[in-house]
Amino acid sequence: MLLSSARKRSLVNLTPLIDVVFILLIFFMLASNFLRWHSLEISVGEASEIEIDALALSIVSINKDTSYMLNKKPMPIEDIVTTLRSKVNSMPDHVVVIQPEYGASVQAMIDLLNLLKPIAGSNISIAKPVEE
Repeated sequence: MLLSSARKRSLVNLTPLIDVVFILLIFFMLASNFLRWHSLEISVGEASEIEIDALALSIVSINKDTSYMLNKKPMPIEDIVTTLRSKVNSMPDHVVVIQPEYGASVQAMIDLLNLLKPIAGSNISIAKPVEE
């Protein structure tokens, strides 16, 4: 017995699918903003000589090897955060100065800023990098 009903393979036309993909690609390229994906606003002022109580100031140094020091004492970052949290709780006007060493990672400074911002708020300053 001959099978008279031979199945025809229907061909899928890919042209409309490719057109849709290109239209989506163009839409997402135009809708994306690559210039301001992540930004951090830092205001830079002039250097000045001011008198400040040594107890109301903490200097956090970032070394080239991404190690941290609090007031010239090497410490892990977790201990620095804990120490500064207790100082700011006891003295709300406590100032935190971040001072990177030349060649220190910018990402390390940003990570430190993200950790200290909830603790010290607007009492954080960034000092000029220390020369070797």
